[in-house]
Amino acid sequence: MSAFRRAAVIAGYEWRRALAKKKVLALVILAVLFETMPFILLTQVAPAFMTEEVKVTMWVFGALSGQSMFIQLVAMIIAGGSMAEEYEQGTADIMLSKPIKKVEYMAGKFLGGFLLLVFIEAIMVVLGIIFAFAFFGPQRDLMFVPIIYLAIAYSTLVFFSLSFMLGEVFRRSTVSIMTAFGILIVSSIASSFLSFLYMQSSNQFYLDASRWLPTWSATSFPSLLVSDLIKWQQNPFLMVTGPGNPIQFRTSGDVLLAAIMIGVYAVVFILMAAIRVAKSDVTKKVA
Repeated sequence: MSAFRRAAVIAGYEWRRALAKKKVLALVILAVLFETMPFILLTQVAPAFMTEEVKVTMWVFGALSGQSMFIQLVAMIIAGGSMAEEYEQGTADIMLSKPIKKVEYMAGKFLGGFLLLVFIEAIMVVLGIIFAFAFFGPQRDLMFVPIIYLAIAYSTLVFFSLSFMLGEVFRRSTVSIMTAFGILIVSSIASSFLSFLYMQSSNQFYLDASRWLPTWSATSFPSLLVSDLIKWQQNPFLMVTGPGNPIQFRTSGDVLLAAIMIGVYAVVFILMAAIRVAKSDVTKKVA
């Protein structure tokens, strides 16, 4: 059996494990609720001042509404438990005693978890588009849906990789998820604070510093791409550049910078996890 096949087997096992624990069902239900409620509320409070230009692009709101926080949290829940739960349950010993290399095991776990996340993201994007049609009528610029979906999936690599790495380092799922979530919150607050300092002083350093934080690229990349692809009136129900980065702060190179930052963070976290896996011994069940 090839290395790719062994990793694929582990990826399939990751899906079966998630299905057995009802994790997929719970996340799907949460995704449906998260997409449904905002549209119901908007139909009650927004029609009086919503223009036709905004109505025909509400699918963008549906696709991106969970990007800044909800989908990042889903990524951390899936990745944080992927490796850690195997140590907690003592099944890591069994898995790593099989004729499989540690890197193949890690690759399969990462791929399986990320494909699960991508599946949840696909449900949210499709539901967002369906609800936009149902509540606000025909939508335009739908040819950009695939690329925006890929951008959403790519942007979640930052906190997915971070939580995955923490799961291997701490080997406790709750600690890993809470630590990753804490980093998300602290990064969001720091980004907003640095943007505020930039507004007060016009010092470019503060703006540049806010863009080096992981939250900026992870939450802003899809919406920055949207603002480049679609010529539209700004949707008042969607922050186009993410938390702490108002639209007036963006520059022409922000999309490329965000894409590079996502790649850098993901590669660093994955390498750290791989080093930890390669150098550590097979552990017994975590108490």
